[in-house]
Amino acid sequence: MKKYFTLAVLLCSFLISKDEHIRQDAILFCLKPNVSTLEIIRSNNIVSVNHPEINKILNNLNVVDIHPWIHGASDNDYDGEIYLNRIYRVVLRSENRVELDNQKSQFDLITDILSTEYEFIRKPFYTPNDSQYGQQWFLPHINSNDAWDLWDISGGEIPGGSSILLASVDTGVDWDHPDLRNNIWNNLGEDADGDGVTIIEQGNTWIFDPGDQNYIDDDGNGFIDDFIGWDCSGYSGSFSDNDNNPLPPAGVSNGGTWAHGTHVAGLLSATTNNGTGIASTAFNCSIMCVKVSSGEQDYPYITHGYEGILYAAKAGFISGDFTIINNSWGGIGYSQYEQATINIVHEDYNAIVLAAGGNGDDSGQGVDEFAHYPSSYQNVLSVCPTGNNDAWNHWATYHESIDIAAPGEGIRSTKIGGGYTSWSGSSMATPIVGSVIGLMRSINPSWNNDQLISMVLGTSDPIIYDINTEDYLQGKLGRGRVDALTAITTELFPRLEFIDIDISILDDTNGEINQGETVELRTILFNDPEWGTGYNIEGTLVLSEEIQNVSIPSSIVNFGNAYPGDAVMNDSDPFVINFGALSSIGELEFYLNITSNIDGHIKNEQSFPIILNVIEQLVMLGDLNQDSIVNILDIVQIVNIILGDTPTQYQLEAGDLNADGIVNVLDIVNIVNMILDEQ
Repeated sequence: MKKYFTLAVLLCSFLISKDEHIRQDAILFCLKPNVSTLEIIRSNNIVSVNHPEINKILNNLNVVDIHPWIHGASDNDYDGEIYLNRIYRVVLRSENRVELDNQKSQFDLITDILSTEYEFIRKPFYTPNDSQYGQQWFLPHINSNDAWDLWDISGGEIPGGSSILLASVDTGVDWDHPDLRNNIWNNLGEDADGDGVTIIEQGNTWIFDPGDQNYIDDDGNGFIDDFIGWDCSGYSGSFSDNDNNPLPPAGVSNGGTWAHGTHVAGLLSATTNNGTGIASTAFNCSIMCVKVSSGEQDYPYITHGYEGILYAAKAGFISGDFTIINNSWGGIGYSQYEQATINIVHEDYNAIVLAAGGNGDDSGQGVDEFAHYPSSYQNVLSVCPTGNNDAWNHWATYHESIDIAAPGEGIRSTKIGGGYTSWSGSSMATPIVGSVIGLMRSINPSWNNDQLISMVLGTSDPIIYDINTEDYLQGKLGRGRVDALTAITTELFPRLEFIDIDISILDDTNGEINQGETVELRTILFNDPEWGTGYNIEGTLVLSEEIQNVSIPSSIVNFGNAYPGDAVMNDSDPFVINFGALSSIGELEFYLNITSNIDGHIKNEQSFPIILNVIEQLVMLGDLNQDSIVNILDIVQIVNIILGDTPTQYQLEAGDLNADGIVNVLDIVNIVNMILDEQ
């Protein structure tokens, strides 16, 4: 699920975001790959580094602090030239904030610095709603109840699986909540006493297992005693939070923004069928608790979101488990450092990243003006909320980057202190999709990330577009609304690869496509042997954009079926493309759109670009039949034109030897003279 945006969009989003959407007290910079990481020295409230040029700027600006942007990153965590362990956050003093542009430009001049960035503000996406309606209307709406029937629950079969980790990267989790604690991830790599748990019940509460608290990084993931997750916002000495305890701060409101991460956790995997509170689609998958908001804030921003994403991915990978990372937060503004983090997590640590698509603008109105991040990054599954009748909520963001929709209105889940509440927002819709993917993984443990994403998208219900018919919404609410039952019961889709093309040029004269010629196009597709069978594969050839004097009279063909490891070709049913005499020339782009495995609303879709090079038709005077020879046969062509045959544009140009705009007997005389001169 790659996201592509034009430079204009990125620039526009940056300009809009510069005022209220960036931190005014921080600058990020990334060192070049060949430059060693910095040694940071703190003494008498003064911070310095072992790089003279950088240190000079730090002194001139009288900065508050400099520290790694992502703790726990290593030399193995890189995307192209961006190494996460070489990205640093410079924290500025309040009096310097108005000069942010100037301060950033000073770092830009240092040759050892690869790039600099502003740091964008990321907020939790939610709209609190204490009306308590709905209870859990969304579970039967996405067919979770029917999906659970595939297990013999009364006979002891339990849907989901504890090895599947659903990470709440958010404001912290009240992991002692009665409806969460049984599904909290126990990091057995830190199980020092070997009793199979890292948290235990003590009275009416749960605590870290005292037998495991040895202050040693037992699992070697770079984090000491991370029994259930990590508090990524607890690195600074000014923060009171204990790094290995991802609880929200003590004394915060159980219904305010600090409860956001706990509400998300319940939707990811509240303990189901336990006679308590609420259920979740994932049933008994594990919750990894990752706190990424500072404990000093009354209204928590997401201050360490990408540190949390990397932690969740690496911790799950090292433990041998499968991690789905939920990010119900975001904001405006593109960052290459954030995209690099996502790419590393996706490619190196076998994690699926989900993100909320957004809740519109600050006035509560749905918008389509800008992409939100991280939901609009490549390798992120972006989620849009809908109501109980699949209607689009007019406070929700809609955008071409949205991948899938899910219920997000009046969604009941857990809150701090052991209770429950109903909220609305894309923050609620996103973990519902994550919970479905967790259930999918449990019943299909061999499916990889790409397969899981392909199936959850391809089985989503496009009924949302039957209900939301407004033109401006089309294609901007994702593929459809998530459907748990079809997602786990549908046979694995094929993964077709475009291999090559075979071109036949009708009446060809030079082996190249020229203006005025007709082409038969055959394409070869190969089905990945690790994927499913492709049934009734249909290909549609379309122009990438309107191209002058080019038409496709035969644009739809059928490839039949393709079993895993098979290649198929539309040999007997070619695409036919007409290039007019005045058609565009050069490399012309077409798209081959493939659909297969259509069953009700289920559909597998893929698309491949095809480039055809069209050469300008060079006219040889007198050569009407385009055989590169001027002879009696060309005279016959002129005679036929004079007698009434309809000439092609090429024949009109080649036959008008005297350039009077008419093909007539005078041109025959000229051809005769040409033939005699050659003899």
